[in-house]
Amino acid sequence: MMLLIAFKDCELGVQVRFRTEGNVFNLRELQARTKTFAAVMRDLLYTDDCALLAHSEADAQHLFDRFYMAASRFGLTVSLKKTEVLLQPRNRSYYISPSITAGDIELPVVDKFCYFGSIMSDGKAEKINSRISKASSAFGKLRHCLWDDHGIRLDTKISVYVTVVLTILLYGCETWTLYRHNIRKLHQFHMRCLRRIAHIQWKDKVPNTAALQICNLKIKTMLMTAQYCWVGQITQMEDTRLPKSLFIPSSNMVPAPMAVS
Repeated sequence: MMLLIAFKDCELGVQVRFRTEGNVFNLRELQARTKTFAAVMRDLLYTDDCALLAHSEADAQHLFDRFYMAASRFGLTVSLKKTEVLLQPRNRSYYISPSITAGDIELPVVDKFCYFGSIMSDGKAEKINSRISKASSAFGKLRHCLWDDHGIRLDTKISVYVTVVLTILLYGCETWTLYRHNIRKLHQFHMRCLRRIAHIQWKDKVPNTAALQICNLKIKTMLMTAQYCWVGQITQMEDTRLPKSLFIPSSNMVPAPMAVS
């Protein structure tokens, strides 16, 4: 309700044009400029956080002023200590740092911040490094009580590894845009874990293919399964849903300042 009042009759935000009909894997059909729809990305909500998107510094300031005033009318307080501004410029060689204020207080401009469990920086999400770090921590905590215990069967260790470690590593992987170096980095971490679980040392001269056969667990298969399931869920959504609108946009979005509270 607060956001409806804050942004009533407001058209500012990131404009996106998209089409949802046809086969999502038919790229030629999706690139057609006809029968497209328009949507505005302005506020992204996650629990008690909100990200405001705009194309320019003036638009970002206007959106934040509306949000700040509406929150005051509803008796809510915007935590200025947690509110930050991230600029996503087209050209990193030349840009001016934005200045967004809340009354007389200027909001800090940052190079990166954590959002949806990922580190956002310069328009990129450093998801892989963040997830590997968290999964590595979880894996290390089970070293003495599980992985090094020779009395526990291998299939039991694999089940715990899938439940505890891989769920952390692959959290949100349905929406990842993966490249070869990303998959290679995930695969390397996965193989280190499997070889440690199966007690396969480098001096044993056992190749990774043999270790995968022993554990019967491929990271690439799990990634593809999760992403295909997510694609299936998106295609079944109503055309008005934001995930479906952003899944197959017909034009690129322009990077913009982002204010997060």
